[in-house]
Amino acid sequence: MGEKWTLESAAREKAPGLHPFAGARLRVFLRHALLTPDLDPRTRYQRFIAWVGQILRIPLVAIEKVKYGAAIRREVLVKPPIFLIGHWRSGTTHLHNLMSRDPQFGYLKFSETAMPMDMLGPKVRIARRIIDRALPKTRGYDNVKLALDEPQEEEMALGNLNPIGYYSIYYLPQDMDGHRDRALFFDGVSEGALRRFKKNYEFLIRKVSYVKGGRQLLFKNPPSTTRMEMILEMYPDAKFIHIVRNPWPVFSSTCGKFPRLFNAFAWQPFQDVDIPGFTLETYERVMRRYLADREKLKLPAHQLVETTYEKITADPLGEIGRIYDQLGLEGKEAGLREIAEYVGTLKDYSRNVHRIAPEYAEAIRERWGFSFEAWGYPMEPPEDIAVSS
Repeated sequence: MGEKWTLESAAREKAPGLHPFAGARLRVFLRHALLTPDLDPRTRYQRFIAWVGQILRIPLVAIEKVKYGAAIRREVLVKPPIFLIGHWRSGTTHLHNLMSRDPQFGYLKFSETAMPMDMLGPKVRIARRIIDRALPKTRGYDNVKLALDEPQEEEMALGNLNPIGYYSIYYLPQDMDGHRDRALFFDGVSEGALRRFKKNYEFLIRKVSYVKGGRQLLFKNPPSTTRMEMILEMYPDAKFIHIVRNPWPVFSSTCGKFPRLFNAFAWQPFQDVDIPGFTLETYERVMRRYLADREKLKLPAHQLVETTYEKITADPLGEIGRIYDQLGLEGKEAGLREIAEYVGTLKDYSRNVHRIAPEYAEAIRERWGFSFEAWGYPMEPPEDIAVSS
């Protein structure tokens, strides 16, 4: 496979052996595996492995529930959880990787978000070896490292615990708009389904707190950008860090990630998906929702801090230090020392020039103009973005 993934090349490539649904709650898996129409023959082996994984996990999940269930239900968060939010490809992962180096924080690991029902006990060592062998070195659409102990967002875990989850846009792409609208805005979601979603979210947060020994939790999840009000209902003292980036590279980078993710995750054909159209609409709705919620909720400075990708990359220690100060986080000096050591291991790499067709450039200026204005970005594309047919 060359460096440039396209929908056509992604559809030609065999799907990897493991799929996140192998670690899903059984009834969630059965719902998708048995009720999803138009399953792609390309994923037949991947789906078979998922069935095998589900069967093998049944007794393990039951044992974990009996052994640890009561302790997890009793778990109480000592410090308010921190939620790192922002649109995809805006720097949420980079900032999460930086802040998670501070040992005072507990975070969800890749191996844990893939198996939210059975992340405890000696059985996990076997699962880790299986996942590690199947895991690529990077995410494929950028240079971000993939490893079992690297920080990971909780959305995969939420989608494995209940049918509502944003990752379903990658798993079942023939209803991308519907999965997005249900996961981000709860459109058409019944009160009962929403209660179950919140219950599963609280279960996951309690479980992570239990696993991390009561440390202050640091979560990163772009879908939480539209769920601030719901999270505050569960945790009124929750803290949020919102990160933005110049909309031009956000568009090109977001569009570029889909072919690789479809290849790895999609159980349905995806060749006819309108990726630019989906990205234009999703960004507009997510960012307008955030601005509306920011005005509606009027969170104090110690609960909501805003930053930018550009500030984090230019001066990571200075900007993260400012975030600590505004949110009133303890252990700043010790945390920054650990983060500085990690920053020293990062390598600079030259960014590719991305090309955007004129019709999409016009749509970005028209539909996303509010975002350029809200965060002070110039309307003209930067040097690494070329508008050309």
